[in-house]
Amino acid sequence: MRRPVIDPNAMTRRTFLAGAGGAAMLALAACSKGLSAAPVDVSGARASSLRILSWPQYIDTDADGAPGSVSRFEQQTNIKVAYSEAYTDNDYGLTKVFGPKLEKGTATGFDVIVPTYWVVAQLLEKDLLDQLPLERIPNHVNIDPALLGMAWDRGARFHMPWQVGITGIAYNPALTGRDLKAFADLLDPRLKGKVGMVSEMREVVGLFMLAAGDDPSRATFDAANAALDRLEAVQRGAQVAKFTGNEYVDALKSGEFAACLAWSGDVVQLQKDRPDIKFVIPAEGGIRWFDSMVIPKGATNIAAAGDWMNFVYDPANAAKITAAVQYVSPVVGVQDELLEQGGDSAKLAVNPILFPDDATRRRLYFWAGTTTADEEKLQARFDQITGAAK
Repeated sequence: MRRPVIDPNAMTRRTFLAGAGGAAMLALAACSKGLSAAPVDVSGARASSLRILSWPQYIDTDADGAPGSVSRFEQQTNIKVAYSEAYTDNDYGLTKVFGPKLEKGTATGFDVIVPTYWVVAQLLEKDLLDQLPLERIPNHVNIDPALLGMAWDRGARFHMPWQVGITGIAYNPALTGRDLKAFADLLDPRLKGKVGMVSEMREVVGLFMLAAGDDPSRATFDAANAALDRLEAVQRGAQVAKFTGNEYVDALKSGEFAACLAWSGDVVQLQKDRPDIKFVIPAEGGIRWFDSMVIPKGATNIAAAGDWMNFVYDPANAAKITAAVQYVSPVVGVQDELLEQGGDSAKLAVNPILFPDDATRRRLYFWAGTTTADEEKLQARFDQITGAAK
């Protein structure tokens, strides 16, 4: 990706609301939103519980003789964690959690939620997130610098990147008859009806933009809408079999898809059983994205949320998570930890999908630049084209 420029005048990583004054400001912010008046824990005392809402399969779980991250955190801190994997997509977050609750002045019931970065930007725009208790997160310094320059939260004062992914092309060479190298290869008439695309508007439109020479990290409504024109023409021609979530993994396994847009972590996991399936970042460029831990307004266990964030940002702990979920880690030092462990972990440490080099990163783009209002219009048209409109 193109590394973002970090504003030297922005608040630094170490700047935070602290002490009684900070606590009062947070409490007043919650009241101004009409959120629950339950006591907010920002003190040095540890809360006894923590409630997390995340995506499925984003954490290492307990195995015989090897407790997963949640269990190890509980053992280390004596904080009981209620860990939910009900966040199945961002539509769920927007329509079931943030829209009907936070935006209407009701607490979510969670202390940490893990939406995708563009949702975080929208929540910040609406003043629906609490600032991180950075005094409790010394491992904040381990954030990959490439993730610190988001214009909507420079220095990451309101979010901690959780898992990072790349949207590229997965394909079965036995079915495509050749190696695929470019996004344009998905539009080869010989693959008509055997192509899958993900149901994330920013990724699909971003790739169509890259194919036309436009930059999705500086997206404009006109350029994105022109990309939707091209998507609509492709859809009319029946090139795409369907738009899916990660069900594309099953479609690749079965041969329903010869090729598809895919998320890097899914493919790394799939390749353990299907090494014949290949993943490539398109020649035109790929889309980079990440999901982030945030603290929604009305959360009552802010100190415990900070302790959790600090725990999972320790490189040794983050390496265990990376070995399990196999997405790109946002934590500096994970690659060295995996190399030190040896065996299968060391193999992951040299996987170019998990640890892209600088040349590859320069070909990866975050979606950015449009307004929330424009994105809502683009999303509505995307849903109509793909059949997702309700």
